[in-house]
Amino acid sequence: MKLLLVVLFASVAWAQRPLTVAVIDKMYQVYPMYRQIQDYVINQVADARMASSARIDEFHRDIIMIKSNYLATSIRQEQDLITQINGQPLSVNQQCLSFLRQSAEVNMNLAGVSYSTCITNAGDSLVTTVKAFYELLDTDEARYVGVGLFEEFRDENVFFDPQRIISKLENRVFRLEDYPTHIGSEVLDAVAGLSNMLENIRLNYINCMTLGEQMLRSALQLGLLQLEQTCNGNLIPVAEEAPVPPNVSATPEPTEVPTEQPTPEPETPAPEH
Repeated sequence: MKLLLVVLFASVAWAQRPLTVAVIDKMYQVYPMYRQIQDYVINQVADARMASSARIDEFHRDIIMIKSNYLATSIRQEQDLITQINGQPLSVNQQCLSFLRQSAEVNMNLAGVSYSTCITNAGDSLVTTVKAFYELLDTDEARYVGVGLFEEFRDENVFFDPQRIISKLENRVFRLEDYPTHIGSEVLDAVAGLSNMLENIRLNYINCMTLGEQMLRSALQLGLLQLEQTCNGNLIPVAEEAPVPPNVSATPEPTEVPTEQPTPEPETPAPEH
């Protein structure tokens, strides 16, 4: 009986302010649409984050491979010069040869400084680019996710002028019905822009490494010239390294062909006596 009285009292109370009730009804209409849009936007942004992770991983792999190739080339050039220096007979000025060794070491160290500058510049550009990319995604996401669903109540009074709140909520419904499908193309454009920026960083890194390698090459070639002109040495013939077969470890072991055993001839039975 008490419960029935409470329900009747509440019904009478609501009936006295139908517009206030309409505010609540409108809110029930809005929030499911808001959830639907949030899910869509979050999924689109999550896909963009995953795509960007793959691009960044590919960028790191490319930079490591490029650096490895340049370092291998530089070490080989240094070894060529050291081989010539160490191959000189004792009749060649040994102090001069020592200076050439020191010069080669200094030039390799200078190249190391240059190569480190290249990769740290690439790293700084990467951080700036990725930060701007994620800020863009966060901006797109914040336009639809986490914004105040109850902002329409600010500076309003649900009892004094509920119609104003209803009008604001209806406007919110109108804006939510304009489903933000365009965000899908926006995040795709953002990922494409990130890919282009990473490619530019990669090309700048290659240019930087190429310049450093060319300066080192010139310095080491000058060392060869100084070996002949200053130290009165002679270039020695160097045997070319034999090429290493690819995937040696993967080459299958030769299989032994079983030798066919000769079939024994049948024994001739002894004659009966």
